[in-house]
Amino acid sequence: MHQVDDIFRRIAETQKVITRRKRSVQRAERNLEEAEDLLAALENERDEHLIASWGDAPNWHAIFSAYEPTPALQAYRDKWVSTVPGFRTTGYHNLETRQAVFAICFETSTQAELMQTVRMVEFVMPYLHADSRGEKTMMIYNVPAQDCSRSFVFNTHTGQYGIGTDRYMHRAETQSFPSLEAALRHLQSISDTDIVPEHQHELIGYTDRNSGEAE
Repeated sequence: MHQVDDIFRRIAETQKVITRRKRSVQRAERNLEEAEDLLAALENERDEHLIASWGDAPNWHAIFSAYEPTPALQAYRDKWVSTVPGFRTTGYHNLETRQAVFAICFETSTQAELMQTVRMVEFVMPYLHADSRGEKTMMIYNVPAQDCSRSFVFNTHTGQYGIGTDRYMHRAETQSFPSLEAALRHLQSISDTDIVPEHQHELIGYTDRNSGEAE
């Protein structure tokens, strides 16, 4: 009986130890959370000052290099990406290239939007990093897909543009084209676009502020 009483005593003591240590862990977690919040606030404040120092012209290198941007840098990126017709953010990140993932989306079947998108891709591609396959990629929106995903690719080894089809996280095929315009024309033809008269979709081209080139 004495042994059982001793076991109950040890159980009670151990439970007290666990309770104390849980409280210590909870305090440590709160302290860690507060430190992380402070760090995030300081990093955001830093970026606010950096953005202010860049002036009125977009800093495209910073925009394309922002992998996990602070709220200030994300708002800055979204603002300037929206000034490039046909260019879109996705909210995804490429773990291999450590860049944000951007997207192409055709909304009309017009020649104006086609040429606008040609200019957009010519502007964007120099800023994108190639992956281990030597491809610079953009997501494709507004194209019907079943059991697959498609991406717009530029192969830095061959110099060709194409449309890659991935199934179950692996490349199933890549359809290559002789030119950027040919690749985008095909993409436009398979996109879920409105069939409308050309004059109803006159699209605004680039302004001078988007004419900078990647170094």
